Amino acid sequence: MSWVEPPGHLGGLDLSDRCNTPVLADLLEERDLLGYGPLVDGTLTERDTDRVRIAKFIASKPEGTPLTHVVSYALKGVSPETCERVDGSDPDYQFAYRFVDDLAEPDEPYVRKSEQSGVLFVTPTVRLLDLITEGITQTADSEGLTYDREFLRNYLARVDSVDDDLRELLEDDFTSYLNRIEDYRLLFDVVMVDRRGGQSRRRMTKKYKTRFNDEGRVSKQFARFNDALEHGYENADNAVLATFTTDPKQQDSLLDGIESINENFNRLLSYLASDPSTKSDTRTEGTVGWRPDLDGDVTGRPRERLDYIKALEFSEKGYPHLHVLFFDVPTRDEDGMPWLCDKPELAQKWSDYGQGEIVDTYPLVYRDDLDDLDPEFQSDEGFVDWYRFGDHDHGEAWVRNRARAHELIEFDDDGHEMESTAGAYLGKYLSATFGSLLDATESFTEADDQDRESYADKAATWKLALYWVSNRRFWSCSQSITEGIDPHDHTQDPDVRQVVRQWSLDSVRAACESSIRDHLARRSWDDIDDLNAAMERAISNVEQPEVRSTLPGEALFQCVVDYRGTFAYWDLPATEAKRLSG
Repeated sequence: MSWVEPPGHLGGLDLSDRCNTPVLADLLEERDLLGYGPLVDGTLTERDTDRVRIAKFIASKPEGTPLTHVVSYALKGVSPETCERVDGSDPDYQFAYRFVDDLAEPDEPYVRKSEQSGVLFVTPTVRLLDLITEGITQTADSEGLTYDREFLRNYLARVDSVDDDLRELLEDDFTSYLNRIEDYRLLFDVVMVDRRGGQSRRRMTKKYKTRFNDEGRVSKQFARFNDALEHGYENADNAVLATFTTDPKQQDSLLDGIESINENFNRLLSYLASDPSTKSDTRTEGTVGWRPDLDGDVTGRPRERLDYIKALEFSEKGYPHLHVLFFDVPTRDEDGMPWLCDKPELAQKWSDYGQGEIVDTYPLVYRDDLDDLDPEFQSDEGFVDWYRFGDHDHGEAWVRNRARAHELIEFDDDGHEMESTAGAYLGKYLSATFGSLLDATESFTEADDQDRESYADKAATWKLALYWVSNRRFWSCSQSITEGIDPHDHTQDPDVRQVVRQWSLDSVRAACESSIRDHLARRSWDDIDDLNAAMERAISNVEQPEVRSTLPGEALFQCVVDYRGTFAYWDLPATEAKRLSG
């Protein structure tokens, strides 16, 4: 949105009600504002649901609202008059206070905090409005905007694979959707009121953006993927690249297979992390490998939660499969090889969940000297075949006997399966996928034309349509990696003005709070609420002009933004207003 925020506050009125909750949850997660984010089945934890509800409620109050009202209405579901007294000892109040602090981060705040007569007020900024409007782009305000998707979902629910006719239908409807939303704009009326009561109006529009047509979001996601790989390089010594397929015979429909694969993967993660102390570990030298008849005696599972990067792909029949790069996998005693789990055990469990029968695992080792090993490598570091490059004493004959072509992953089309890294494979796929959305694969990879041609099928438009129809992500990673690649790293090095803004007032309050509390507590009070109010006033009064003078100036304007609706640009209401493109 090409909009310079005036000093003051603004928010969206009724637009928060039109915001699609799952999409808003994804947007908040991208900005590290959720606790866990959407779970594999698409639902949210209770507290993440509360966070989304708080964001919507604050956005609906452009004039600002007391934090106690946020707690009462958004968390407790009752009016402040009927709600029990809310104070700092209330768990919901503490939760809301911490989340508002997250939203008010000084670099690019989504809300502003202020105190009026000892009451903490929260006011939305233009950035929160922009976040809410992104959620609107996925709602069903117009039947025509969702018809294609619903029609295709119903179609996928009746078939078990993709044929030529369905490919054409997927491509046509997805292309139609992308072309159509390019012509749509979100329309707002903006009212600015100065301190003297003077008003001015203007018209503002924002492009109808989704993850399929927003260049910024596409670029950011690919950058985050590369950050996730770098995190693995820096923190893990080995890895295992695993493939989990889908068996159409075990699914009710193609849509069922697509929607269940992440849920079943999460079940598998729980299985791998569980620790059956009564079962022997097959990694231990001398312990026999897993077999169905030995299931009660041995297991090869890691017995710990592993970090991972996961990419969802579709076969030429539309069957979903996952490529998962697990990091820091336990090793086998006899040779030090990364050992995710006995392959028969892994395959049996994946089949038991009803997803598929084929599971493949490939042990990898991290090397930072690939340019010295083989000129065929396109990078000087990465996770590569453990059989060829791992730390073992076996000769070439042993390597030839053990190493085999990886039929499902296909590291390289020329038969040199071991001369590419796991990250390069996943990166090529994702670069082709994201690049096809922008019609600019070159912006994501420096691979030559032959490489791009090899992966062109992975970026087929009808496959992109499957992500769109099923609302699946292209890739994801474990929570610890998400935290490790914090997208706000730049806030760790703010300038002096930002430091003062972030710490001055809070530091002064924190330093004075205990002494003020002790001083006032020595007095006699008839009502504990009077004591609390006196404390709030005293703490706010310690903010001296010298401190205030180092902060940005006070608000000169109040800005209220009303959402008017979504229109094709040729149908926008004719008014004398300047259009601001998003």
